[in-house]
Amino acid sequence: MLRSLPVCGLLLLVAQLVSAEVVRVDVRRRDDFGTHERVIGRVHFAIDPKLAANRAIADIDLAPTNAEGKVEFSSDLLFFRPKQASRARGSVFLEVVNRGRDQSLAIMSDAQQRDMSPESWNLGDRFLLEQGFAVAFIGWQFDVEPSDGLTFQAPVAPVEGIVRATHIETLGGRTIRFGVAYCASDPSQQSATLTFRTRMDEAPRLVPRNEWQFFPDGCSARLGTAASVGIYEIVYQAKGSPVAGLGLAAMRDFAAYLHYGAAGATLRETPAALERVIGYGYSQSGRFLREFVRDGFNADERGRAAFDALMIASAGAGAGSFNHRFAMPGVAGNSVLSVLRPVDIPPFTDEGLLARAQAARVTPKIFYTFSSTEYWARAGSLTHTDEGRQDAPLAATSRLYFLAGTPHASGPLPAAGETFRSPYQHVPNFATQQWATRALLLELDAWARNGTEPPPSQYPSMAKGELVPQKDVRFPTVPSFPFATYMPQVWRLDFGPQYGTTKIISFEPPRLGAPYQILVPQVNPDGNDVAGVRLPEVVVPLGTYTGWNVTRPQLSDLGYLSGLVGGFEPFAPTKAQREQSGDARLSIAERYTGRQDYLGRVRRAADDLVRLRFLRREDVPAVLQRAEQIWNAVVGAGTR
Repeated sequence: MLRSLPVCGLLLLVAQLVSAEVVRVDVRRRDDFGTHERVIGRVHFAIDPKLAANRAIADIDLAPTNAEGKVEFSSDLLFFRPKQASRARGSVFLEVVNRGRDQSLAIMSDAQQRDMSPESWNLGDRFLLEQGFAVAFIGWQFDVEPSDGLTFQAPVAPVEGIVRATHIETLGGRTIRFGVAYCASDPSQQSATLTFRTRMDEAPRLVPRNEWQFFPDGCSARLGTAASVGIYEIVYQAKGSPVAGLGLAAMRDFAAYLHYGAAGATLRETPAALERVIGYGYSQSGRFLREFVRDGFNADERGRAAFDALMIASAGAGAGSFNHRFAMPGVAGNSVLSVLRPVDIPPFTDEGLLARAQAARVTPKIFYTFSSTEYWARAGSLTHTDEGRQDAPLAATSRLYFLAGTPHASGPLPAAGETFRSPYQHVPNFATQQWATRALLLELDAWARNGTEPPPSQYPSMAKGELVPQKDVRFPTVPSFPFATYMPQVWRLDFGPQYGTTKIISFEPPRLGAPYQILVPQVNPDGNDVAGVRLPEVVVPLGTYTGWNVTRPQLSDLGYLSGLVGGFEPFAPTKAQREQSGDARLSIAERYTGRQDYLGRVRRAADDLVRLRFLRREDVPAVLQRAEQIWNAVVGAGTR
């Protein structure tokens, strides 16, 4: 049974707040979690649609209101609070969940989720709890089901309008059925169109209306003839659009709630627990935080800063389909899977991205982290170049750390001698961001806590020749791992005259302008990235780690490489074997005298990273253990 709690320690669970925002927290369950208490429940919000702070929410004027004229919405909550003030760090780690689920626990603590009900979330090695953080997760995405993770309930605006559904066909020669994010208002509507194209910048070709149809519920469609490889798109009329941008308001108001509490409420029970709120988002959730800051949401309804600091991880240059009519927050992946949604749209650099926060004097400290994939599939170079023409500076309140050679999504480490099978041509890149991410989080917290200057940014520069067009990458000759000959493009997009002011799309698909100049990291003779934070896997390599891979079958006409998965190609064991195969990279035997030589070099590389503050001294043993596992997988467990 749900119960609403009064003012209560860290959570400040109140029945009402003067300015509304968070109106109550219904707690369903409270558990002892060792050093922390676990709280599971639901947060209820109500905001005034007339306030300036809420005007950026698309369709807020059309949302239903309560008797007080407020728009109501709610989020699932999972919260871990320190039980003892003396062991509390003084910081709340508030993660923007990715499609309802965590990313931080997997990346920092090696957690693996098998059941996404909040009672079953696995915290891995509990790094965040051991560091004394209060840890919070809330839902913000209206299209997440309970079985997928934390949910968000948003009111629906009673509107009708144009919607586009996309299907990328990779096989061809078959009939296809694909779902649409919004059901058609009339499944028999004759004005709906289905088009096909083989390239993103190709004029769509109309498929005759009698060759396809909606199913009776209007929620999926079927092509009656054999499909070809390429992009199919239905443009049709739908009705009822959830007010998706309320997810941004939920994150803002819950962060402010944790930070400031209610007027007159006491924080005496845990005085250190609410000093700072650090937001974290990975991939989709990192793009959410870029949009959050860009659109002015770090100032709450009273003009106070919601977040003190943000860790925006692996977002690249994108935002998302998070705050417009008929939004599709879960569909955008890389620059091809975004399929011309309002994702990769300017401003890209800090100059524009932080303008509203700077004007309101609520600019958070920001750490951006990139994997190599962010340059290859998420237009990462646009965040620190003038659209590919020259380097552009970061704000003084920002740092960018490129974790060289790591993929957006790490693959499993193959067992020794294993033939790895996957939908990609090459073994997925298994380099890990874990140890650097842990160290960087503590550096960000120290920066927000007492102004301790963090490590300098580390990312590739055009001026130094470290960031180049794809055609200028000096990739070594590796017959078993040929260099990618194409990559996703990103275009200037026109969504229609209303989009800039009302967030209503009237051009579907959008009209394409000129493509942006996208750059990627330069590599060394091993094929590994030369700039950035170079982790032990890259400094002391047993192969080439890339941010790209190639799908099977290839979709070269679409510029589609491998989603968000990188690749790995081991060095040849001996000089004779590499010369026989034509591999230009030195062999393992030419690099190392054996396992101990390799591990000794890894230890020195780890010590260097500790000195530079990109690795915690406490994590060095785990780094060495991982290095030995990589040696066993690539070279063999019995090899000395």
